[in-house]
Amino acid sequence: MYRIVNIINNNVALVKNEKHEELMVTGSGIAFQKRKGDLIIGSKVDKVFRLNTEESKENFLTLLKDVPLDFITVTYDVIDALVVKYEYSVQEYLYVTLTDHIYCSYHAVQKGTYQYSRLPDVSYEYPIEYAMAEEALAIFKTKLLDSFPDDEVGRIALHFINAKGEDVSSPTSKINRTKNILELVKEELKESQIERTKENSNFYDRFMVHLSYFLDYLDRSRDDNTSLLDMESHIKNSYPKAYEIGTRIYEVIATETGVDLYRSERVYIVLHIQRLL
Repeated sequence: MYRIVNIINNNVALVKNEKHEELMVTGSGIAFQKRKGDLIIGSKVDKVFRLNTEESKENFLTLLKDVPLDFITVTYDVIDALVVKYEYSVQEYLYVTLTDHIYCSYHAVQKGTYQYSRLPDVSYEYPIEYAMAEEALAIFKTKLLDSFPDDEVGRIALHFINAKGEDVSSPTSKINRTKNILELVKEELKESQIERTKENSNFYDRFMVHLSYFLDYLDRSRDDNTSLLDMESHIKNSYPKAYEIGTRIYEVIATETGVDLYRSERVYIVLHIQRLL
């Protein structure tokens, strides 16, 4: 039996069990016409999430705003199972970034807009993460979408690599470059009094995901986004602080990569910074 602490929607509730542990439970209609303090019978519950920190609880609730419940439950199950199987420590934000990524990839495949990456083959350098990604993709294909491209293996592996609880970088790899630049960006944000908190964690993590993929696609042939360029002057005047911080980050990336970046990329960065501010 579970006692309701807070009703999220008809199918999700924050509850306490007999040991007074806070849990998130899901199930079809389990909270329908119920109130705080009411009981939920265990047999009605499909899935129980043990959210051990306030951050994990906030992350779960943030995802629920944008992502269907089945994508959240499947991805959480995948991460939990692989962490145990491979004795692999991960940082909390992986639950947000991988769930968000899988949902976005699903939409891209369904709409026919999926673009294949040119990520380096990490199977030799990171055999554990690559094996985890292969298992994860197999589950995603079985439970979410059987037409997920095999290209997703490299992308999923990158999520595990970036979220590992301890440093696994290689000084010669492209992945190492991405990790180093992300650390420099975090330092730049910190100097601007922008740090990751439970209030901004969703926007912060999405920004890191955007930068991670942007850095991986730097060598891909593409065109500048003219519609964003048309907005640049307006954005600069409307969000001067975000534009200043975004320009510094833009210059850090240009310096570290040696790539002549498109101006529209600065606009993307500034918009992310404004959300954080």
